[in-house]
Amino acid sequence: MKESDSKLAAFTPQESWQAIHTTMDKARSSMYVAGTATILLLWGVISALGFTAQYVFETLAPDLTLPNPWLHGLLWGVLIAAGMAGSAIIGHRAGKKNVAGGAMRSAGIRVFLFWLAVAVAAFFVPGAAGMWTADAAANIPRVSIGIAALGYVLYGIMHRPVIAFVGAGIAVAFYAPSYVAGDAAPLLTAGAILVLTALSAAWIRKSGVL
Repeated sequence: MKESDSKLAAFTPQESWQAIHTTMDKARSSMYVAGTATILLLWGVISALGFTAQYVFETLAPDLTLPNPWLHGLLWGVLIAAGMAGSAIIGHRAGKKNVAGGAMRSAGIRVFLFWLAVAVAAFFVPGAAGMWTADAAANIPRVSIGIAALGYVLYGIMHRPVIAFVGAGIAVAFYAPSYVAGDAAPLLTAGAILVLTALSAAWIRKSGVL
């Protein structure tokens, strides 16, 4: 106890305030990234399911999917809605472990609205750009994944840099196979994203972002 008191006494007033602000910033950041590792795993599974289903549909039922590109939008719309609901539940439960009350609710609402905006943009921007046609449908995933990856990068810049690296990894996991793997690209992307999210979640947990 005496040793701790002597260490505290050694701090200047400026250093003491700096230590307090650092602690407060860490606590605030924890509210906004609560449940990140689990949420990341959830979205990894959802993305893998989506790309695998896309590959199966395009391989086994091209006569159905090619004339109806909106079916891909329906598939991803359902998966995104499930992911948003699951993320909200995971984030809320994880956040309650850090802090309760109005601060947690406010943080939760902001996080939810941020990712809702990203999801809406990923879904509607291709439509607004006129891509829901048979000729342009192949470009929809490139736009949507780019928006989602950008969302991770921006969120990581605001809160934890590791999340920004995850966003960059997602972009690589999608764009690299899409340009070199041909028709098998969705299947390779699904596997790459699963591996990436598992490694990233382990890294995030190790860094203390639960």
